[in-house]
Amino acid sequence: MHILSILAVAVVAATLALLLSRRYMATYVLIMSNLLIFFISILSVPDLGQSMFGWVQFELGFRAVYLETGENLWTIVTHMFVHASLLHVVMNMLFLFLIGTQLEQRIGRGRMLAVYFLGGLVAVFTETFLQWSPAAGHSTTLLVGASGAISALMGAMLLLYPHDEIPFFLGPIFMQRVKVWLSVGTWFLIQAFLLVAGAEMGVAYGAHVGGFLGGALVARAVAHAPSASKDEALDISELSACASTPQAERALREAAEADEEDVRLAWLEEFAENARCPACGQRPVLKGNKLKCGCGLELRWR
Repeated sequence: MHILSILAVAVVAATLALLLSRRYMATYVLIMSNLLIFFISILSVPDLGQSMFGWVQFELGFRAVYLETGENLWTIVTHMFVHASLLHVVMNMLFLFLIGTQLEQRIGRGRMLAVYFLGGLVAVFTETFLQWSPAAGHSTTLLVGASGAISALMGAMLLLYPHDEIPFFLGPIFMQRVKVWLSVGTWFLIQAFLLVAGAEMGVAYGAHVGGFLGGALVARAVAHAPSASKDEALDISELSACASTPQAERALREAAEADEEDVRLAWLEEFAENARCPACGQRPVLKGNKLKCGCGLELRWR
């Protein structure tokens, strides 16, 4: 494997570790990771004037034929972090920002990541199925990009919050507030039409449609997972000592009013990022039901 491909795999591994640490907003971690890996992939292109594809795309991208040969099966995950061009990564990250931040704030980082990665797997398997033919077997076409996983976030958003208003595109027009059913629903209908019409243009429309439907299914499953009742008292009196910024105050307020446990945790994580220790002024870290600071301060919430 090329040295830059190894570096890109290391970035993927570090990204997964950061996501498990629950320290930063998952959407921002994914965006930064995708952009960093795209920069690494540019460095691996032998002749940038002739092609945007280099060792990173070829070695971390997924090919359906791998399911037959058993080779490089780990690319089922890494292909979600690799992009084919600057326009490809910029557009995907824009949609990830618009949808990912909205969904993560509503259902929490854990559920959002479940939709993202499980929906991404459904997307790639859908495209693999569509590429298979009795005569040729599985395709060797290279699949790269996070669009299938991002489509899964859109499917979850449409299923769970169809009447919410979010910033999104309505056709070529960017709107600050537009109903989810109209914006995301229109996007899905376009993708489904292009798939049925047999449009190519180097875009895996099957992955978009499969990811969208997969995300909706995952969202339906996780949305009904057991969670704390809103009627349960949430004692945040101790944490208020660290609410030294307007952002921290708002996040703490939202956490207290949240219906779902994961949503509470999402707001508490945002609170921790904006809070400051009253003793030393450092940023504390949220660990379980405790807010800890390096100076020894420890506050509890429940």
